[in-house]
Amino acid sequence: MLEGLAIPSRKFSCAVRTMIETLEPKDVSIFEAAINNLDWRPKTLSRALRDRGLIISDDSIARHRKGQCSCSKA
Repeated sequence: MLEGLAIPSRKFSCAVRTMIETLEPKDVSIFEAAINNLDWRPKTLSRALRDRGLIISDDSIARHRKGQCSCSKA
């Protein structure tokens, strides 16, 4: 009856992917370029985006860059 009982893996959404889904097409490429540009420190990028009305944490940016978000498991 209890065969295969295991702790379910938790699936978290990626804030970067979620943000991309809300942007207009012209902004997606700019956002992706900034996310992939390692010259942008996560905290600096987070603040610059917040100044433009986009709220995303520096931790979310860092996790995405390190492949520690659900994007890498998709």
